Amino acid sequence: MTKQPNPILNRLPKEVQNYIHRLEQVRTDFVANVSHELRTPLTVVRGYLESLISQDCLDKKILNKIYTQMLQQSLRMTEIIEDLLLLAHLESDDHPPEEKDIAISQILNALCIDAKTISGDKKHRIYLKTDNKIHLYGAESELRSLFSNLIINAVKYTPEKGRVDISWHKDEKGRAFFSVKDTGIGIEPAHLPRITERFYRVDKARSRERGGTGLGLAIVKHVLLRHDASLEIDSEIGKGSVFTCVFPAKRVKLLSPPIKKSTKTK
Repeated sequence: MTKQPNPILNRLPKEVQNYIHRLEQVRTDFVANVSHELRTPLTVVRGYLESLISQDCLDKKILNKIYTQMLQQSLRMTEIIEDLLLLAHLESDDHPPEEKDIAISQILNALCIDAKTISGDKKHRIYLKTDNKIHLYGAESELRSLFSNLIINAVKYTPEKGRVDISWHKDEKGRAFFSVKDTGIGIEPAHLPRITERFYRVDKARSRERGGTGLGLAIVKHVLLRHDASLEIDSEIGKGSVFTCVFPAKRVKLLSPPIKKSTKTK
């Protein structure tokens, strides 16, 4: 079906027309990507349900396999929907994040424990180096999601017994840096400009094999924008990647070291 020209749109300046067309393309691509990402787990669940309905009796071992697969696919759909809702909130909320004093080191310690659990039998070497005195003003839930996405990505894309280094520090200008360095598969330079787009995948087959929703880095980008921060990526194929979040000095709070009480001697 041929799309009919819009007479109102045609009367607008060419630059405005091009901008509207780009927005429409983004919307179309987004709907197509969401549909594709949800279709796969739904197809799996539907197929298993049809098998259960058509069979009078199935072996317990087969049933356990079916139920496990259905649960995994249901969890995947839930994860996609939760990430979509979070991304929608980040994109639509024009208000700056709350000015809350956050102890970043505590969050990173907890996330490192989660990362080691996810690593499991792959036995990644995960190291954390933080400065406990460096706090940050912002939205704790948003920042936790940002840190979690980058740490879990590093674990997922790093081969067995690989290394992941996580650090939290500041420079002489007062800026704070959250960095995740891995010895993973790396990213080709051509993909780096688009890697924070929604559902953008460097290697679709390999990405789905490792799980994830394809929304993690898009969430990272928007959380950083809301905190006046930026993302730097350095990567080399076969050697690994470094993702660094740079937070401005105005959002950094440096705790003073405790004052030592002097003791009087008689």
